[in-house]
Amino acid sequence: MTSHHLPFENRWTSGNRAWTWHCELEHLGLANVRAMYVEHETHHAEEPAVIFDIPAGFVRDWLAFHDKRSARRQQAFGLTVLALSVIAVLVAVAGLLRP
Repeated sequence: MTSHHLPFENRWTSGNRAWTWHCELEHLGLANVRAMYVEHETHHAEEPAVIFDIPAGFVRDWLAFHDKRSARRQQAFGLTVLALSVIAVLVAVAGLLRP
């Protein structure tokens, strides 16, 4: 039996059940899960499960993981653009200073 490791902290369950929940959420997709979570929190907050039997806390942690990962990617992209811009300016200045 293969043991899977979730890419985020899981306080709700352990083992295969957590991995199954993770896979179900990944299959549904970030936008769909976010919409279902908002619907749950807006209209059905007293119910323990958001999607199938997945608790709201697990879904919230899964969404937070994806938000953090997206923020890191955006930051890395911004730093790459900044570095390339600085290099382009240095090359342009060096070209102007050449006799």
